[in-house]
Amino acid sequence: MIARKWSVEKKLDLLEDRGAASGYAPTRLRRLILRLLLEAKGPLKAYDMVDKAWERGDKLTPATVYRVLEHLKAAGLVHKVNSLNSYVVCSDHGTEADHHPLLLVCPDCRKATEINDSDLSDALFARLNALGHHVASGSVEIHGVCDACAAK
Repeated sequence: MIARKWSVEKKLDLLEDRGAASGYAPTRLRRLILRLLLEAKGPLKAYDMVDKAWERGDKLTPATVYRVLEHLKAAGLVHKVNSLNSYVVCSDHGTEADHHPLLLVCPDCRKATEINDSDLSDALFARLNALGHHVASGSVEIHGVCDACAAK
């Protein structure tokens, strides 16, 4: 995972270095969307990114944000949390854009935590395949209440 103690600028630089291997070319808009996701306390919806961009003086449209998000997904830098119709920054240090992360999603606070454990993923996908279920590309979401919400 990307260390939380690093500055947003350092995280942006690390993401861009990682993305370069998959043909990612940093642009002002891609950097802005990555920054918004890194600064967020949890997954962000595209329309929330539009609002936050407007607050910063960047007049983005939803179509522009979705186009940037698709590019960032293809570069392996962000994941879509389908159940929340939101996006998070990929925390995997690898450069493989087509990995299939496991996302732990809290239904109460909407926190999404990425698990990058290839042994666990391989075992899960092998078992699912053996049962006749084939996981579509993207992430696999597991829903459960996080410790912070459970303690409330």
